[in-house]
Amino acid sequence: MGISAAGTSAQALSVLGTSLDATAHNIANVSTEGYRPLRTDLADGPGGQGVQVADVRREQDFSSPAASSSPGAPAVSGVDLTREMTGLITTSRAFEANAVMVRAAEETTGHLLDLVV
Repeated sequence: MGISAAGTSAQALSVLGTSLDATAHNIANVSTEGYRPLRTDLADGPGGQGVQVADVRREQDFSSPAASSSPGAPAVSGVDLTREMTGLITTSRAFEANAVMVRAAEETTGHLLDLVV
């Protein structure tokens, strides 16, 4: 595990932070009439290594269960809270895993420097 691993994991932390921000906005606006959820599209990082944010966009499809209300019911947002919470858990776990990788890479680098000095 070298500097490359730490850099890749640090890049992933940044990307996951962007995804968590979008999820937080969606959850905060679950009761906002007409709100369209944000979606974070990811892509391979430069040279096919790591990950990067390709786009943060508003969802156009209102086919979520939350958006289909019966006539006379109060208008709701397009946020599917189940989808958001599932994404939140998954992204949080990925964030934790990458944070562990960054820490491990830093410790390994520190041990190598101790051996050299």
